[in-house]
Amino acid sequence: MNRPTDMSPADREGHDRQAITALVESYRLGFETMDVDRLASLWDRDYADLIYVALEAASPIRDLEGIARYYRRVARQFETVMRMSVDDLSVGILGDAAFAWCTFHFAAVFKGRREPHLADARVTFVFRRSQEGWRVIHYHESSPGPLQDPLANPY
Repeated sequence: MNRPTDMSPADREGHDRQAITALVESYRLGFETMDVDRLASLWDRDYADLIYVALEAASPIRDLEGIARYYRRVARQFETVMRMSVDDLSVGILGDAAFAWCTFHFAAVFKGRREPHLADARVTFVFRRSQEGWRVIHYHESSPGPLQDPLANPY
């Protein structure tokens, strides 16, 4: 495992948080530039039970080849990406596993269209420490709910 051993536990956790934050930034940049190779490189090639739940999909993608095909399909659909932003990032380290939660805003123009396509979502990543460092093993997008205050009574 790629784990720093000459650090204090607090320094090691800080190092891991920085590594996860960098991976989320690489994800953001991968979608902003439609860099399929960058996006595919975030995934753990040795993990057998990968899960990718895209906002627009009814069922998950469960293998690296399917995930790469999804990225290629998405990249072919857009003429230009105007914006991909990530906000509200939260990272947790659990030994050799980690999670990240964030929101994203994506704005792009489909080929052959003029109006921008806008997508806002909440995202949960699950990471595993591998020989190559931290890699994604689970990714889940969901639509934001209608309530601004999750503790408010909607009825």
